[in-house]
Amino acid sequence: MLHYDMIIVGGGLVGAGLAAALSDTELKIALIDAKLPSNHDPRLFALNAGSCQFLSHLDLWPQLAPHASPIHEVHVSHQRHFGCVRLKREEAGLSALGHVIPAKYIEAALNDVLLSLQNCTVYRPATLQQIHLQNNIVQLTILTESGEKILHAPLVMGADGTDSTVRKQLNIRTEIVEYEQSAIVTRTLLKRAHQHIAHERFHAQGAIAMLPLIGEECAMIWSGDNDMIASLMELADDAFLARLQDEFGYRLGKLQAVQKRHVFPLRRVCAEKAVEQGVFLLGNSAHTLHPIAAQGFNLALYEVAVLVDAITEKMRQGKKFAAKDLHDVSQQIQKRQAASMGVSHHLTQWFSRDSFAAGWMTQLGMMGLNLALPVKKRFMQSMLGRTGSVPRLLL
Repeated sequence: MLHYDMIIVGGGLVGAGLAAALSDTELKIALIDAKLPSNHDPRLFALNAGSCQFLSHLDLWPQLAPHASPIHEVHVSHQRHFGCVRLKREEAGLSALGHVIPAKYIEAALNDVLLSLQNCTVYRPATLQQIHLQNNIVQLTILTESGEKILHAPLVMGADGTDSTVRKQLNIRTEIVEYEQSAIVTRTLLKRAHQHIAHERFHAQGAIAMLPLIGEECAMIWSGDNDMIASLMELADDAFLARLQDEFGYRLGKLQAVQKRHVFPLRRVCAEKAVEQGVFLLGNSAHTLHPIAAQGFNLALYEVAVLVDAITEKMRQGKKFAAKDLHDVSQQIQKRQAASMGVSHHLTQWFSRDSFAAGWMTQLGMMGLNLALPVKKRFMQSMLGRTGSVPRLLL
């Protein structure tokens, strides 16, 4: 039987990020990861300024900088409608609104940190078999290549994704919204420079995001109903590129080529609670969002930052962070969670309406937001995760 101060279930970006953020503490940590590291993650993340600061505090930025393309401006438009919204770095008082980084580089950087941590034991590959809650201690039974092991800790962090085994083992119910949509993710080669502008182009069935990457290339995320996405995936590259050009337009000039396309199903999953005694759900384990507002990973890092702040503050006071403190952390992040989840969900619903009234209201709303600078600044601060009390790791 092995005892730890904290056990993290899930060695992806959120779980590894939490372990790395606690590397300077005296906590004895175990991390359980079902998968071995890979270099095949096709996702591309638009990180807001706070998330970039988080990774910088972990000393990862020198490793990530060569692959990070800054976003100087965000341009939001609606197909066949007037009006647009432009969000500029100067209006936020920042050198960049954020950066676009391929997930595989963040994963590799965090894995390098994991292997160097002195206070963290990594069990990988290892799968969670059972969770048992007893007298302020959480007991985990895991299956490793060398057999079954039993681990104990007062705190367990569930960071094992949308289909969280931790959540299922604890019978925490979820609210699931099936959007009946999927998203195609690929990289698009441009004929001219993107000027570090991120584009979000809404249409009746979803949206096309074109996010600046290093060089004359963009990350493309095209969301829409499942039938439409399936038909797009059946097209040859040339035909797909022509369709993309027709739907997106020429804001980025002539599109040259696309790389391999990957499809991800889209749904909203929200756990009814994030805390169960000494267990805390983080990231997609607690909530999976539609990617339309690029809030998912940014929200997860915000949660990690709030949690780390609370743990280190207790330690500075000479106290132990206990299971009862998880409720305070959960309450602190609920407001931000609700805002991020609301933006993602309602954008999905609103822009898919193609009625005359909805179209005109959208046009007026977009033009009004672009002209009303104080309102626009508040919206930008919310999207950048800079409202209310900002955790130290995001500053």
